[in-house]
Amino acid sequence: MITLHNSQLSLSISEVGAEVHSLRHVGTNTEYIYSGEAWKRHTPLLFPVTGPLNDGSIQAKGNSITMPVNGFARDLEFSLLEATENKATYTLHSDERTRAFYPFDFSLVVTHTLHENGYTSSAEIHAKEELWCTFGWHPAFNLFMNGEDAELESYRVEFEQEETADRLYPVNGIFSRQSRFLDKTKTLPLSRALTDTGPTVLNTLGSRSVTLRSTAGAHGITVERGDLPTLVLWTKEHEEAPFICIEPMYSFQDASRTSEISKMEGMMHLYAGQTRSFSNTFTCF
Repeated sequence: MITLHNSQLSLSISEVGAEVHSLRHVGTNTEYIYSGEAWKRHTPLLFPVTGPLNDGSIQAKGNSITMPVNGFARDLEFSLLEATENKATYTLHSDERTRAFYPFDFSLVVTHTLHENGYTSSAEIHAKEELWCTFGWHPAFNLFMNGEDAELESYRVEFEQEETADRLYPVNGIFSRQSRFLDKTKTLPLSRALTDTGPTVLNTLGSRSVTLRSTAGAHGITVERGDLPTLVLWTKEHEEAPFICIEPMYSFQDASRTSEISKMEGMMHLYAGQTRSFSNTFTCF
């Protein structure tokens, strides 16, 4: 674990998954990232798949291979390439660990940069051979940033512009659709009734950023989506878990998709030598 510092914030990052574990305000001691108790993660990155899979496996290069939900990268130790006072860069290269799940040669470079009012996470996917993958960030934000009495129902998600969009949510791994879930609105109130039905998947948003705010206090987070077109909202179902995830993703699919990775819906197709990059900023207040 290393910690980056500036006059306003500290950012702690683990080598496992190159995962941010803490974003803390130096003056107020406000913690914006979930502590990892009811759910053992904090801000995992998702690669090379997102969402549930048919029978928990993929077909690749003629073989059936077990693949964890949301991929394996979040559970593997990355190598620290460089660290300064306000930036840390990590890399994961394909090796015997990754080939147990994913028989393609790649490298994944992740950089976290601390700012005075938040941080930017950047990822570069380098294809060393033709491959298929997807990617996403899965940050869990601490409801108690506004005090230990701050409940999920005190929070709302504010969109940058007025939105009309359907909601997809998996039931036994297969998407159901709620038409016009957002109907000419800029605000989505959060509730346990909503989150207990599973993750909310939004694919047609025009807003390039969304903001988490609460009536319980002044603190919140703005998530810039960058070039990631899907947004997922989630917390643990049927529990009073004190976090909400606001997840920019390349795609989020259900278990009805084909297992053949080269034909799987929502995947990036990269040829040998190609690189795909994503950069997303998380601003706290």
